[in-house]
Amino acid sequence: MNTAEFLSISSAIVPERIAITTTNEKINYSDLQSRVNKVANSLSTLGVKKGKNVGIMAVNCAEMVVLYYATASLGATFVPLNYRSKTEELEYMINAADISVLFVSERYFEIYQKISGNLSTIDHVVSLGFDSENHQSYNNLIDSGEDIPVFTDIDDEDATLIIYTSGTTSLPKGVVLSYKALTALVVNTQSPADPISDQEVILVSVGFYHIAGATTLMSAIFSGRQLVLLDGFSPADWLDAVESSKVTHAFVVPTMLKRIMEVEDFEKRDFSSLKLITYGAAPMPYDVVKEAVKLFAPSKADVGLMNAYGQTEATGSMTFLGPDDHRMEESDEDHSKKLERLRSVGKPMPDIEIGILNPNGDVLSENEEGEICIRGERIMKGYKDRDDDTGSAIQGGWLHTGDVGKLDEDNYLFITGRIKDMIIRGGENIAPAEIEQVLEEHESIAEAAVIGIEDNDWGEIIKAVVINSSDNKPSYDELTAFVKTKLASYKAPASYEWVTDLPRNHMGKVLKNELRELYNKK
Repeated sequence: MNTAEFLSISSAIVPERIAITTTNEKINYSDLQSRVNKVANSLSTLGVKKGKNVGIMAVNCAEMVVLYYATASLGATFVPLNYRSKTEELEYMINAADISVLFVSERYFEIYQKISGNLSTIDHVVSLGFDSENHQSYNNLIDSGEDIPVFTDIDDEDATLIIYTSGTTSLPKGVVLSYKALTALVVNTQSPADPISDQEVILVSVGFYHIAGATTLMSAIFSGRQLVLLDGFSPADWLDAVESSKVTHAFVVPTMLKRIMEVEDFEKRDFSSLKLITYGAAPMPYDVVKEAVKLFAPSKADVGLMNAYGQTEATGSMTFLGPDDHRMEESDEDHSKKLERLRSVGKPMPDIEIGILNPNGDVLSENEEGEICIRGERIMKGYKDRDDDTGSAIQGGWLHTGDVGKLDEDNYLFITGRIKDMIIRGGENIAPAEIEQVLEEHESIAEAAVIGIEDNDWGEIIKAVVINSSDNKPSYDELTAFVKTKLASYKAPASYEWVTDLPRNHMGKVLKNELRELYNKK
C-alpha cells in the first residue's frame, strides 16, 4: 500500500474536517489533498520520481506534511533532516541520503549556505517560507502545480522514509523504512477516518525528523485526526495549545512532561478535553512517572498515561504500558506490583514479537536478562549504504536493539541498560540501569547516570553522576550503605559526582559516552 493513500482515503471520507492547525492557519482534509496534488505535480517537473530522494531542513510545519504525501504520491523517498545536527553531520546526511531536491526554511538557510559547496547530490534547492533570488520557492510549486491527483504504483518494499538516528560515537545512520513497514504500523494500530465519531485532536511537539513525530503524522492522517503543530516546545505554549485547540491526545518525551508538570499554574489548567498523554523516546525517571501518576489521576487532571518503547529501526513503538497500568489506588491488591511495573515499558504490541536473546542467539526464559530483539513486518530495510551495520543489526530475522532487558512472568518488558553501556568489573557484567533505579529511590537524588571508569585493578569501576533533589547532600558512606541494602556489594559505585545537569541529546537521552570521555580523562 502506498502511504499516500492514508491521505486520499481520509480526504474522501472527511473532506471538511480540519487536518492541520498551526499558529497561522487551519487546513481541512480537502485543501490538504489539493496542496499535495499541486506540489506532487510540480516536484515531478523537477525530476522527482521512484528512486529519488527529497529532503527538508525545517521545524514542524504544514508544508512538511504536504511534502511527505507529495513525495509518497510520486513513489519517491522523504528525508526529514534533524536541524539540530552539527553542520558536518548535516553535510554527511544530505550526501549519504542522495537527496536530489532539498527544501530549506529561512531559519536554516544560513547553515545550508555554509555547506552548499560540499553537497554533491542536489539538483534543486527550494526555499520554504521565504524568497531567495537564486532558488525557486515552495509557494511557486503550489502556484504552478496542477490540482490533479498523482498516484504511483510502488512495491511494498520500496523506501518511503529515511530517518537518521543520533550518532553518539560515529556519524548518524540512515534508517530506511519501507511503505510496507509504515503501512503495517498504521493499519495495525489505527482505525480509518470515521465521519460519525467525534474528531480526535493530537498535539505534536516532537520533530517529524524523529520516528515518534513521523509515525504520529502518518497515524493521525489515516485516522482523520486533527494535527496541532508547534514549531518548538515550551511548557506554557504546550498547555495553551491543549486548552485552545481542545487537544485529546499528545506525545511528549520525559523531559517535556517533567517541565509541563512544573508550570506554576499547572493545577489551574483545563485538561477536560485531554484523554491520553503518551511519553517515550527516552527513559522516564521513576520519581517523575510517580508524580505524573498522581497529577493526572482521576481525582485531579484525569488524563490517561501511556509509556511507549520503540526504535527507529522498528518503525516506532514496540511495547506500551497502558493507562490501566498507570491508574492505581493504595487499596489495590496488586498496588506494589503496579508500582514496580511503572519501571517497565509494558507489553509487546500485537504485531511485534519480542525475544530476549543470549550472545549465542538462544531465546531466554522469563526474568532472564539478555538483549532485547524483535521480529515483525515493521523491521527496517536496513541502514542506507551501510551493509555491515545492517548485518550486525538484523540476524536470523531478529532485529537486535542493543538494549538489555528481561520479560517478567506476565510479559512486561523491563529495560536494564544498553549493551554498549554495560560495565564489566572484575569479569562481572553490571547493568547501569539497575544501580540508577536504586539511587533514584534515595530522597536526595533526582536523577542518576551510572558509567564505567577504566581501572588498572578491576578493568572498570562504577561511577555515579547524580543530580541533587534537595539541599541535603549525603556522604559517600551513606549512599554506598543505601545501595548495598538493595544490591550486591560489588554493584555499589566507587565514587559519586554531584552535578546540576547531565548531557543529553535532542530527545532528552543522557549521553553516557560524553560522561565516560569526561571522567576517564580525570
